[in-house]
Amino acid sequence: MHSRGKFSETRNTAQITSDLYAVDSQQFFTVQQQGRSGVPSVVVSAYEATFRFHASDLLRFIAVFSVPVAWMNAGPAAAAAMALVSGGTWLLRYYARSRVQDVYGQLAFISAGIFSSIGLYQAIWWLDLAVHLIVMAVITALVNEILIRRKDLTQVASQVQQRHVACELLTYGSLAAVLWEFGEWGGYFLVSPEIGVGILDSVTDFFAGILGILGTVFWISSNRKSQ
Repeated sequence: MHSRGKFSETRNTAQITSDLYAVDSQQFFTVQQQGRSGVPSVVVSAYEATFRFHASDLLRFIAVFSVPVAWMNAGPAAAAAMALVSGGTWLLRYYARSRVQDVYGQLAFISAGIFSSIGLYQAIWWLDLAVHLIVMAVITALVNEILIRRKDLTQVASQVQQRHVACELLTYGSLAAVLWEFGEWGGYFLVSPEIGVGILDSVTDFFAGILGILGTVFWISSNRKSQ
């Protein structure tokens, strides 16, 4: 009787453990499926709400320290550009969907600032256009992530939601491209005449940025449809 009781107790314990494992596995599967389909129950950023250091934060600190370095080596205009870059890197930390997106976005922002500081845009005529295209693509993707979190949207959206989000991304992206050009003209008049501006430069920069915006919006829309 004693052995049978111990056997029954062991079997019950094994059954409870098996049931708990099944529940945990189902919860994990549900979360995993939600992550794959892009419909998490709680949308969180790529990083913790409480600051914890990650290797990718080294790029952010480089951007911060580059502000005074740019001021000393290239003047206030370059320092202002690096300050904007630094702000962008911190936005990426809390809104990027993944650390890969965060790192790529940071590299794009920091490269744009460094090119400005060392005068590389004047040396390579097409580099400015390429940077406008790439950076505006990164900004549009960042705006998309901000909209998802602020408006509690999902990656898998209805066709109406998809069109609405696409229009918002085009609007905000175009506004950012316009503000970028106004910023360059403002920097030219208020900070330093060394900033290269002009009607042709502004128009070509704007359309290069629009190409980056359209490419990102198309990619995001296609990704939602496939999901």
